[in-house]
Amino acid sequence: MGWLSEMGRVVAIESDAVWVEADRSAACGKCAARAGCGQGALSAMLQSGKGRVRAVSSDKLKAEQCVLGEEVVIQVPESTLLSGTLMIYGLPLVVATVAAVAASSGGDLASVAAFGAGLVGSFATLSWVSSHVGGSLPGIAEPRLAARSAPGPGEVLAKI
Repeated sequence: MGWLSEMGRVVAIESDAVWVEADRSAACGKCAARAGCGQGALSAMLQSGKGRVRAVSSDKLKAEQCVLGEEVVIQVPESTLLSGTLMIYGLPLVVATVAAVAASSGGDLASVAAFGAGLVGSFATLSWVSSHVGGSLPGIAEPRLAARSAPGPGEVLAKI
């Protein structure tokens, strides 16, 4: 199993985890779909391209070893990307489509209403499951701390 890595700056420290602010616009610049994807535009409009992620301690780096303002590398399993995408996008679409097909005998309006109800119901269910299981969905791993970012030549990490 491979790992996806991203670098970010520590903005808050908890006992067993840190909050890392990653520059999403840097990742969007590397993606081949950047011209046709709305995520980059929404991220830039709503959050100025910054995203905060909670990363838990790992064997390599513990949260208490981190310093505010320090650059760290966080990792998430590649399988989480696929399973998370299928769960968050695929499940609601499948449920909504099944609901629309089941209601199709009632006409177009009933089919559209069933599709909307299926989407809303699926998202509400995912939200409820997430809140009752500790803030994450089953099968989706939390990001973990992997390493400190090594400062470049002549660069000193800022300690706040």
